[in-house]
Amino acid sequence: MLTGSRRDRTGRVERPRGRPGGGSAARCRALVAGALGLAGVVPAATAGAIGAVTAITITANAVGPDTENCADFVLTPAQVRAFFDRAVLITAGQQHDFFLYGACLAQGSLKTRYDSWTWEIRSLGTATLRASNGDVFLLGDPAQTSSLDDDGR
Repeated sequence: MLTGSRRDRTGRVERPRGRPGGGSAARCRALVAGALGLAGVVPAATAGAIGAVTAITITANAVGPDTENCADFVLTPAQVRAFFDRAVLITAGQQHDFFLYGACLAQGSLKTRYDSWTWEIRSLGTATLRASNGDVFLLGDPAQTSSLDDDGR
């Protein structure tokens, strides 16, 4: 039985309400994190999902509509490196379900031990990464997932 839990009249284990990590949003995030772990995604604390990043070039910054204040979305090479160090591989479904759409973007290229890549980072924590052979990968910053606490309301 879990610490802080008790059995109800029918013998089922009850978890106290308001307990940290007890909400449906927390369970959802834990399931996604577990699924990513099973898929072999490198944890963000290491060199990132694509390995150590070198030779970062920014070809465009502040791309997007003026109504979204995209002129303020300007990345430095250090910010690009930090993003790719903590980003994890995500599916299109995970991008849709767990991240908000960022209207602003920056673009550029980078190199890793494994390939030369072009990238596009959006303002709300997602990126598209293209390998030299044309393969496309989606990445997300786990710290910028959208809240599921309102259950879509």
